[in-house]
Amino acid sequence: MNCFVCSKKKEDFEVWHNKVVIAATYDSEFQNNEYVQNMSDKSIICHDCILTIKNQVDENIK
Repeated sequence: MNCFVCSKKKEDFEVWHNKVVIAATYDSEFQNNEYVQNMSDKSIICHDCILTIKNQVDENIK
C-alpha cells in the first residue's frame, strides 16, 4: 500500500490513517480537505502527510 497523497510505500510500525480513522479523529474542517475528500474507502495517508494537511487547515482557519 502507498500513501494516497505522496505515494510513500507503507513500512511496518509506521502510523497511517484511513478515512474511518480521519472521520473519528479530526473535525469537519480537516475532513473537508481536498485530499481527504478524494480518498476511497481503501486509501491510506502517511502520518507526515496528515501533519501537512493539518497545518494547511490550521493556516486556512487563521
